[in-house]
Amino acid sequence: MRDRISSHESRRLVGAILLFISVALSPVAQELGRIGYLEGEVQLIRDGSARSGFELSIGDPILEMDVLQTGSDGYAEIELSQPRGSTVRVSENAAYYVEIVAGDNGGESTRLKLLNGTLEVAVDNVSRTSRLEVETRTATFGVRGTEFDVLTAPDESSLLGVRSGRVAVTTSRDSRVADAGTAVESVADRGLTTEPVPNGDFEAYYDRWAEIRLEIFRNGAATFTQAYAQRYLDTRGNFANAYRDLIAVRPQLEKAVSGGGGSLGSDMRLRQEVSPAIVTMRSILPLFENTVYRLRELNRFHAQGIGRTQIDGRSSEQFFREFTREEMRLTEQLSEVRTIFRMYREVEERSFGGLPGGGSPFDGEGAGTDILDQMQF
Repeated sequence: MRDRISSHESRRLVGAILLFISVALSPVAQELGRIGYLEGEVQLIRDGSARSGFELSIGDPILEMDVLQTGSDGYAEIELSQPRGSTVRVSENAAYYVEIVAGDNGGESTRLKLLNGTLEVAVDNVSRTSRLEVETRTATFGVRGTEFDVLTAPDESSLLGVRSGRVAVTTSRDSRVADAGTAVESVADRGLTTEPVPNGDFEAYYDRWAEIRLEIFRNGAATFTQAYAQRYLDTRGNFANAYRDLIAVRPQLEKAVSGGGGSLGSDMRLRQEVSPAIVTMRSILPLFENTVYRLRELNRFHAQGIGRTQIDGRSSEQFFREFTREEMRLTEQLSEVRTIFRMYREVEERSFGGLPGGGSPFDGEGAGTDILDQMQF
């Protein structure tokens, strides 16, 4: 009698094959870690394609620019390749992606872009030329050899809790170094606030902070909803046009990258041809990406009756019904945009960087981390 594979096992096998194909075919896909643990609703978005459930397994690779997002019962642990021995724990209702950015001292930084939710990070060892950063809407946290948590609240504030080691915190207005046993709050348009965590009870401190920030959010939820909904309505057309132009140049970049490197002259000509689409999307992406993931978060609270209002002459219920229908398509398109950016960067780096006329559209991404170089250990 022949062995039979269960339907669940066959689905998992198909998922593993699809993931393997995706890794093999994803241009310039640098592996930055592996999935160490999965529980509940977890979704991985890579190069415009979403995977979840049986398609994900412990040990699957995490590539640069992959978005990992969790649902209301989701939890995941990611074991980073660099800094070696580092672990990222992702709680429910969170979303983030990982990228490599150039450091000011010639090294590289692994950056976790926290779009919403909470991350817990444990870092064993970071060298002077390789370090880890976590970026939220209001602050950037740079670390070496430490264990810390980063939380975001629905009112856009962030909280850092340092369990051990030291963390450098930078905003557009302030910067400082936080020691073990302290918490640093970052609120938009305000300086940083640091205070000790009483008795080292971080969980109790986080719960109290979350309650306070949620109450503040409740009081202004309708204003948040109106502002982000209007921003979305005002910018989605620009994003759609920029996305169309960017997709049109993708085949040229794929050909250049998959070929293993062309001549300097061909790379320069390619950059001349595709840079207008790159620059345009680069100017649009941060604001639009923030808006989409912010609306995902506001939609969750809206379903609980928080922040219901009128938007451009119609109910917020109608707006969020329409946004929900577009949400997955938009998150996949945002993922594809980051893949194209990654391909352009390879062409840029191998032809000595920058646009034909000067600087790179990615200049400044490593800014704000000078304080980390000044930390003494």
